[in-house]
Amino acid sequence: MKKKIFAILLCIGLAFTIVGCKKLSTIEKVSQDLNEYSILLDYNHQENAISGTETIEFTNRYDAVLPNIKMHLYPRAFSETAVNRPVSKLNEANAYPQGVDYGDIEIENITLNDNVVTPQYEGQDNDILTIEYEMEPYDKVEISIEFEIDMPRVNHRFGYGDNTINIANFYPILCVYENGEYNTSPYDANGDPFYSDVANYNVTLEYNSNYTVAHTGYETNKENLGDRTILDMSAKAVRDFAIVMSDKFSVVSKDVGDTRVNYFYYDQDNAEAYLKTSTDALSTFEKLFGEYPYDSLNVVRSNFVHGGMEYPNLVYISDEVEGVENYNNVIIHEIAHQWWYGVVGNNEYDYAWLDEGLTEYSTLLFYEENPDYNIDYNEIIKNATNNYVTFVDLYKEVIGTIDTSMSRPINKYDTEYEYVYMTYVKGMLFFDNLRDVIGKNKFYKGLQDYYIENAYKIATPANLLSSMEHASHTKLGSFFDSWIEGKVIIGKIS
Repeated sequence: MKKKIFAILLCIGLAFTIVGCKKLSTIEKVSQDLNEYSILLDYNHQENAISGTETIEFTNRYDAVLPNIKMHLYPRAFSETAVNRPVSKLNEANAYPQGVDYGDIEIENITLNDNVVTPQYEGQDNDILTIEYEMEPYDKVEISIEFEIDMPRVNHRFGYGDNTINIANFYPILCVYENGEYNTSPYDANGDPFYSDVANYNVTLEYNSNYTVAHTGYETNKENLGDRTILDMSAKAVRDFAIVMSDKFSVVSKDVGDTRVNYFYYDQDNAEAYLKTSTDALSTFEKLFGEYPYDSLNVVRSNFVHGGMEYPNLVYISDEVEGVENYNNVIIHEIAHQWWYGVVGNNEYDYAWLDEGLTEYSTLLFYEENPDYNIDYNEIIKNATNNYVTFVDLYKEVIGTIDTSMSRPINKYDTEYEYVYMTYVKGMLFFDNLRDVIGKNKFYKGLQDYYIENAYKIATPANLLSSMEHASHTKLGSFFDSWIEGKVIIGKIS
């Protein structure tokens, strides 16, 4: 009891505004050796524009000499001249209900250790910012960037609509360095074309006071200056930082252990029911996979062309999703991403099935654990199997052949339907078959080990294979290979 009281007092002393304290020690420990982003933002609501200043305290932790420093400029995908567009033709009308609109980011000034530097730009859309500066292992630098952002009118991760302003993937973010080079994969309309290491964030946002703000991390200070508000936010050991604003938001909240779950909504009468879905999902996944290590989880109804989108401590739920069952499904899926993408990272560009397939299967596990939602596990697997086989047969009939591998980068899928069936549907079937092969208890042990061993890191299929082999005492290389490379034969279930 004395230890518990001491821990509570210590937490209050360190971070008074944090909701919940037991999880602080884990995050504090992880955050000690991470890069730090400090971002100042001023949102102009009349112009739908952002003036920003970003300071990055960057340490070369890659145990290799870095020839330069590279960063993604994801808003460039929304510019009028972009080659790699954020929206497919299939979704263009829903994404741009008022007609196609454009946005962009312009870099105004960059300094490195207080010295002005001239950036270079690479990629088809000039979406990779390069600073020529060689760094030895464990060298440290401070990079400051001034930028201006034009927000597009689009129902997307980055953009504004009739109900919400979605500010995500908006700031210059360091590219991951691996295998002797930076990963500079461009934006793509398929999937989630983002890949980043965990870092610490301190973000200050100035905005119109009539707006309510949902965001990654937690509030550290808030100052009202008449019609303008200045909000200070902090997040430690997270993979990204996202914000959603609206002058229509209402909020309902509930604590799950040490985590405050908030549901931000508009134009809904059943918000409490969706808050319950959110808290049920958090509780279920903590039981199945391991502790959710953060103090907040924001589930946010928003203008978004797809069903939902995951960010650390925050998920979008599209207001275009119809029906309680479908809406619940999106909430559950996106919250599962807090484990598979958020805490356990992976290259979402090259191995989309690793987080999407596992997240889709995790959603199914939720229903198995929560029969009150009246979704039958076996019926879902049956329908998914038959739909997958039908899709493959039709694709072959129309195209003449089909690649059923899951090991492709997202920009190598010919259509959005192909991407969905090979990463979500086939990915889910892979995990179901894996559980059948090694048994339910060993399967859960493998997932729990995978979560613990790869928390705050970048996991690969080899890491998943290792965890499952260790938990099951079974060689599974051929099994993994047959599914991932498209060799496995899937038949309909009657």
